[in-house]
Amino acid sequence: MKSLSPLPLLLSAFVLSAGAADQTSAPAPSSSSDTVRETPRSYTDHTSTIQYRVDTNFPNYHPYYGSHIGSPLMNSYSGTIQIERRRIFLPPTPPALGEPLRGDKTGQTLASLTLPPTLRSYIYEIFYAPLSALMFSEDLSRKRRETLDAYLAARTQAVTALRAKLDSLAGADPDTRSRELTAFASTQAAALASLESTAESIRDNLVNGSLFQSGVDWNNLRDWRLGDDTRWESQADEIKVITGSVFFQEGLSTPQRLLLRELAMELSDSLRSPDAEIALNAPGPYLYFSPAAARIRLPANLPPELDAKLDEYRAKKTVLKKELRDALYRGDRAFWESTRINALKSLAAKQAPEFAAIEQLAEEIRVGLSAFPNPARPAALPVPPALLKRIAAYIGEKAAWQKAMVEKQSALRALFPDDRIEFSRSEGRPALQIVASRRSKPELKTKREAAQAELATFNASQRKSYDALVKEKELVSAEILQIAGSLASRAPVKSIDQLLVEFGHSLGQQENWLRYADYETAVLQPGLSPEQRRLLFGAALEKLDLPLTER
Repeated sequence: MKSLSPLPLLLSAFVLSAGAADQTSAPAPSSSSDTVRETPRSYTDHTSTIQYRVDTNFPNYHPYYGSHIGSPLMNSYSGTIQIERRRIFLPPTPPALGEPLRGDKTGQTLASLTLPPTLRSYIYEIFYAPLSALMFSEDLSRKRRETLDAYLAARTQAVTALRAKLDSLAGADPDTRSRELTAFASTQAAALASLESTAESIRDNLVNGSLFQSGVDWNNLRDWRLGDDTRWESQADEIKVITGSVFFQEGLSTPQRLLLRELAMELSDSLRSPDAEIALNAPGPYLYFSPAAARIRLPANLPPELDAKLDEYRAKKTVLKKELRDALYRGDRAFWESTRINALKSLAAKQAPEFAAIEQLAEEIRVGLSAFPNPARPAALPVPPALLKRIAAYIGEKAAWQKAMVEKQSALRALFPDDRIEFSRSEGRPALQIVASRRSKPELKTKREAAQAELATFNASQRKSYDALVKEKELVSAEILQIAGSLASRAPVKSIDQLLVEFGHSLGQQENWLRYADYETAVLQPGLSPEQRRLLFGAALEKLDLPLTER
């Protein structure tokens, strides 16, 4: 059983929104018989200082309530300790398939708390939260960084191989594509199982630490538990525990952790107005599908047999979520930590076949949905086919240019993990630059100089492509303006400006949709294994460039 130090120097403050401001409140009620009631917020939030008293008449204090194991060398002591609160950040919530993305990054850049951009590579990882705290406090040892770099390199290799296979089957018919992907899944099975095992080992190390490495364990350091005082409990408190369990609770399998992340999202949805998703201007409702935390819109008028499978899928998934939620609530106040861990390990073994059955059912649903148009896909532009083809070519070239920039940035970050690899403006055009870190290895200097020379050539090539895109954009815009003028003159119900706004909106929707290509494949392409879906979905979230911080 873990115990707290007699003079704790760190008290974790779990932040439920990335970059949220520090929170302070009055001390929580010490028992249900208190005559002075505190605010509900103080039930789960910590103060920056804490009053304590140690008395050897009670040598064994329960660690869940913020005490410690007494010592015969200490009669009693009382005083005030200043608590340093470690910030723990949560990953951004995955958007639904096709959901509009924030295009302006100024808010992120000027956020009061800024996280390292390399953290974006781990958005879907089960160790994101403890890693965020160690990165933010610059308490990540070289050994840990090397372990993360090796893991990221292996994961990138697996994603690259999967994407290459998908690209090679782009022109195949649906049956051939599904059959070939199913065969390829077996060749990647061992490597992906090893990757997920390594991710769990990294999570364990970041949470529990080692002899010479500090750990971040919110679940162990908080001094409240569900059920301590049910009069102050709320659904928000359960969301905190469920979210914390994703990253900090021992005894869970990877599918369970990711399903808990989805459950936390679902419970957060329930805090909104009940009619939020059925308003006529709402994009939802969404189906929480597979992999966990992915959401999609369903086509209308599905056949009864497919509707029945969807109902069965929802029901089976709800049972798993309820079992997990109940187990966490029951075990949250267990006196021995091993009691809670063993109960969750037993549940993980029990639920493993159910997870496999649900994935099989999801595959049958995917095959059924493939016969229907995706309702999230934006409508075609109201322009002639020739211009549509030209616009599609421009969007494809622009996406390829952007992909080259992002992939180059990722490759350089893998080579120089301690350096800043960031976008800048050179000669009025976007470019990449390497800003060396004082903490990087001296032997990397020569390697960095060679990379910077090669980067200059890359930037020059990208500038030429950028100029060509700018020229094509102006030509396409002029043609769209001409078409808008022609339409307005023939049917002057709408002005040229109104038509241009509509065209611009439609173009924006098309570009937004292209960014979801990997997301759509991970969720809806038949033939992939659950491990491949999780792998590709994580890579898809990274490509979406979601904000890591908020103001």
